[in-house]
Amino acid sequence: MTVDTTVARPAAASALAPYLHRYDSPAQLGLKINAYRGYEVEGLAEALRAPDLHGAPVECVMVGDSYFMTHLGRGGTTLSGADEQEWGLATLTGLVAEMRKALDTEFPADRRPFLLADLPDGTTRSTAAARAAADRFAAAGADAVKIEVAGEGEFDCIEAVAATGTPTLAHLGYTPQSGGLTRHGDALDGALALFAQARRARDAGGCGLIVEMVSEAVNQTLSRPHPEGLPLYSVFSGRARWGGQSLNLWDAVVRPVPGGRYFPPTPVIDAAEVPDRYTPELIADRMRELVRLSLAGWFPLSPRTAMTPRETAEITGIDPWSAS
Repeated sequence: MTVDTTVARPAAASALAPYLHRYDSPAQLGLKINAYRGYEVEGLAEALRAPDLHGAPVECVMVGDSYFMTHLGRGGTTLSGADEQEWGLATLTGLVAEMRKALDTEFPADRRPFLLADLPDGTTRSTAAARAAADRFAAAGADAVKIEVAGEGEFDCIEAVAATGTPTLAHLGYTPQSGGLTRHGDALDGALALFAQARRARDAGGCGLIVEMVSEAVNQTLSRPHPEGLPLYSVFSGRARWGGQSLNLWDAVVRPVPGGRYFPPTPVIDAAEVPDRYTPELIADRMRELVRLSLAGWFPLSPRTAMTPRETAEITGIDPWSAS
């Protein structure tokens, strides 16, 4: 007798269904790769040509506003004033166009990740601004956009953008554009608040989630396949079966500032060496190693938690997609 080990994709994720390889096998993991430039995609594609990684489930490539920090050396992703916000949006729009061309060149159509664009600071000041920014990204070649949720207004923006037909993902937990570096959902009330936000994002028309610096219990609970749930990619939130893991290509190669405990173990150069050594060949070598570590379950590390085993069990026993 043949046993069917596939798991049904969440119905709410229909916009991303062609890309979600993680539901093809109970041992699968969906990967999102943060990358910014065409030569980085060249290195990523070469990494995935290794015989053992040819079928690696890279579902998404995202152009994020972290580019301002990695490649441009800025201290954060916040943008001050209308002129700087327009500069940020124009910069990312240009990167999306570059990435669209590179992805179409380097990946066959049947294994090509979807291209996700990150709405930068200032674009969610109104629903009209969010729609205009999303339209610019779509025109540049983005398949979907991401909105950081810092307050109630962002849910209105998700609804407005999703209503235009552009697939829209919500970013919950730590949101770099609003600051406040702390872990979220590390107690029952915080976990329940995140579950409520996830439902709000779904009900607004969102088709996926990015969660950053949330407790591993919240990550695992939200990641379980559910007919009314959303697919999820996590950042600095531990591991979750059926979850999606976000990896940053830059972090795979370039050493973080001291104290980067939860960053990848693969970097071999410092930021000062980037102009001479940050090449497609080195990117391919380091990404090959990082993807292998991720698929083997060695990365990411589980974050520290203040929760007791009993509290963790209580959170993981909740149905996060039901308000009852």
